Amino acid sequence: MSELTIKLIIILIPGVISTLVFGKLILHKEWSSFRFTLYSILFGVISYLLIQLIINLLNLISIIDIDDLTIWENLNDATSIPYREVIWASIISIIIALIAAKIENNKLIHRIADHFGISGKYGDENLYSMFLNSKEVEFIYLRDIKNQLTYHGWVKSFSENENISEIRLCDVAVYNYGDSQLLYEIGEVYLSLKKEEIIIELAKLKEDE
Repeated sequence: MSELTIKLIIILIPGVISTLVFGKLILHKEWSSFRFTLYSILFGVISYLLIQLIINLLNLISIIDIDDLTIWENLNDATSIPYREVIWASIISIIIALIAAKIENNKLIHRIADHFGISGKYGDENLYSMFLNSKEVEFIYLRDIKNQLTYHGWVKSFSENENISEIRLCDVAVYNYGDSQLLYEIGEVYLSLKKEEIIIELAKLKEDE
């Protein structure tokens, strides 16, 4: 591994940190190596650009005289690694990741696009995740068609892969699927079921409940 390669890896650290934090805070399918690298480069460049913008603003209002980032000038110089700039960019990258996650989780871009009639797409996650992640979803009826059971409870957590839907319910009442006869009640239950064998319905609560 050449010195220039090592320098480029170090310079990309802020982007990698930002991508890892961003990925932990949003719902998404597994990223390919290309997509992860692309996000790392994008977040990294934004981090350095934001630092440069802050420096320009501070110099403009004459609060303090700060030199411009050297990373742009010495990019091809393998012996010059701006460690201080990398550290500051790494700190900034975490803030950028938090803001990006907030925008993604609130579907801000999709809402703007929907408002102007540009797109009706709701996001990158599937309907299962979108439905259970909705603020309106608390208590649900989960109908296990194969085992002829109905679970009533509030959603504590959920996950899924290509074939299996996992869900964790609390304050659970279990009924017969056919006649809705109450079988038993339990504080918490974990279910791992095939997607085609379940139906999820939003439970309508009475006002006095």
